[in-house]
Amino acid sequence: MERKILIIFIVMVLVVAVIVAVGVYYFSYQKGYSVGYEEGKEVGRAAAQVKTETAVTNPLEKMPETNPFEKVINPFKELYKNPFK
Repeated sequence: MERKILIIFIVMVLVVAVIVAVGVYYFSYQKGYSVGYEEGKEVGRAAAQVKTETAVTNPLEKMPETNPFEKVINPFKELYKNPFK
């Protein structure tokens, strides 16, 4: 009986130790996350102050027309000759 109580006590101590270790790891991770989040906000503010007029270009500004429904194009209009006219 004494041995069974000792085993239960050791298991309980190990479970509490694991819970404490997980809690310490979790909360230290959360602290690091909030510090990283604040640094990210500072980087975002600095990036917003940079002039983006020359940094951002749109490669599709000079895109050719590819929609076939916008223009009526008949490639055979000049090739076809009505023989009855």
